[in-house]
Amino acid sequence: MRRGASAALTALLACLLWACEHRELVDDSNLRYVRVYLDEDIRNVTYGFYDETKERPAYQTPRGVCVTLCNPASGEVTAQKNLTEGGRDERGSYLHGHIYAKPGIYNLIAYNYDTEATHIADDDSYQRMTVYTNPIAESLKSRLQSIKAEEEPYTRTGEVRYEPDHVFVASAEGICLERTAESDTLRTLNREPLVARSVTKTYYMQVNVKGAEHVHSAVAYITGMSGAIRLHDRSMVPEMESSIYFGLQNGLTKTRSGKDTHVAYASFNTFGKLPNVEGYIEITFEFNTTDGKVQTEKIRVTDLFETPQVKEQQWIIIDKTIEITPPETPESTGGLGPGVSEWEQVEGEITI
Repeated sequence: MRRGASAALTALLACLLWACEHRELVDDSNLRYVRVYLDEDIRNVTYGFYDETKERPAYQTPRGVCVTLCNPASGEVTAQKNLTEGGRDERGSYLHGHIYAKPGIYNLIAYNYDTEATHIADDDSYQRMTVYTNPIAESLKSRLQSIKAEEEPYTRTGEVRYEPDHVFVASAEGICLERTAESDTLRTLNREPLVARSVTKTYYMQVNVKGAEHVHSAVAYITGMSGAIRLHDRSMVPEMESSIYFGLQNGLTKTRSGKDTHVAYASFNTFGKLPNVEGYIEITFEFNTTDGKVQTEKIRVTDLFETPQVKEQQWIIIDKTIEITPPETPESTGGLGPGVSEWEQVEGEITI
């Protein structure tokens, strides 16, 4: 440990000396090679799924990352490059390329930018750089009967937002770049490779449904989630308390007695549960029934978020049954029979 610390200190002092010299940014000796590995072990996406018979969320390896070098004192961006060339070795998938940067000390952030529903704000500042999702479209919001109705006192919906995509982030502070005749390789201060990990969590949710044949589509949203996260330290933005909106699917599962029963299930993404919302995390379900009505159900899941099953495995298994009211007239048809595995998805436009 002492030898490693001494080497790091020596490199830091050398870097400070080089930083005092002025050289052109496009000088060939300022060419730096950078490789960003992608940690694609994502719970409930690439591994750890609750039920392998259920439909899993779609996943695609990021096609590009933006590498940003920032001034440690001011946070100002001094160099930036998009990397789109990919590869794979014993460590896993990576994106790589070159960036020009003068000798000096930098803070680094790298993140993938090929997302549809997730956006980057304040990308010119290391400390303020934030990833967030938009509120759902007004046309979609107007369909949610539970928002129109007067909410119960304990409910704090916040802004209802689209679920975020998986955003992979790598960050490192105090990176020292020396003047060199060769293409320098960017690594962490401890000379470790740069590894980008997703700042987005995927939860699996399931609840029993009786009368699922009377439903042609269903959606839900969960309160108490963060609508944004800062990239440099992965901290949630407390003033962005939000509800995350997602579609529901219809599946079959076995009861303890061995009988088939219908469940509404979903895999949804979030930046995480805000730490100050312990008393009012709930899921609002909206079932559009075959007779043109909407049935709304609210279930509090606060206590579930304190269990190892949710904390460690991110499985929200609700031990309750939602009973769908049958249509008043027998002519009302169009629901799904017991053999059909999913409901029609309710789509909404995404604001870019």
